[in-house]
Amino acid sequence: MGKLKKYQIPLKNGISTVFWLAAWQLAAKTVPENLAVFLPGPFAVFRAFCKLLPQPVFMQAVGATLLRIFFGLATGCLTGFALGVLTSQFSAVDTVFSPLLRIIRAVPVVSFIILAFLFISSDRLPAFIAFLMVTPLLWQTAHDGLRSADLRLLEMAKVYRLSRFRTLVEIRLPLVASQILSAVVSAVGLAWKSGVAAEVICTPAVSLGKAIYRAKGSLAFDEVYAVTLVVVLLSLFLEKTVKWIWTKLTVGEKGVR
Repeated sequence: MGKLKKYQIPLKNGISTVFWLAAWQLAAKTVPENLAVFLPGPFAVFRAFCKLLPQPVFMQAVGATLLRIFFGLATGCLTGFALGVLTSQFSAVDTVFSPLLRIIRAVPVVSFIILAFLFISSDRLPAFIAFLMVTPLLWQTAHDGLRSADLRLLEMAKVYRLSRFRTLVEIRLPLVASQILSAVVSAVGLAWKSGVAAEVICTPAVSLGKAIYRAKGSLAFDEVYAVTLVVVLLSLFLEKTVKWIWTKLTVGEKGVR
């Protein structure tokens, strides 16, 4: 039974993947001829994917986009977490920053891209947009988690006369660690979607966004899908990397049982 359970999830994922690829191929075959260019089949996309990978220019675009998005993601996570800690502990900071962060989270990303493009260069804009989208997410998670700490533990901290700093580090933060990890994983996808969207609009010289824009302009939609596939794979790679780093930092070499 143990071996059977071990293979259940990969088998389910494989079946699901095959089903949706078959549905995609069927849709590509049945779509009207005048619309066929907009929906290439999975085999055509895979050929375009294999054709792009060996190209040095494309790999440079992958590296440049990866660096931009990772920088925006990292700075956004750190800033959001720091603001979450501060706003949960100090009411004056909460009064100043909370309304602004809630507004940022509510405004559509395309509005920020268009407005920021007036003041920020195309090379820096994607990182800034990723930062801007990630920061409120991490702030909200840290703020709400720290505010909702177990009252019994906080009472115990008062009994033992722990300082505010020790109470934060030894009681509050460990309670929200798993929530922070979930928020960071969610932030990876958000950073990629918003950062690449910014690249498509502002088209930095070397970027995946410009590759998508150029392919769309030439009606090479198999290439559009192929570049999008690269974006998805990089997003999944970053998610796995974040989880791996978190595991190493929290449980060391023993891993999670």
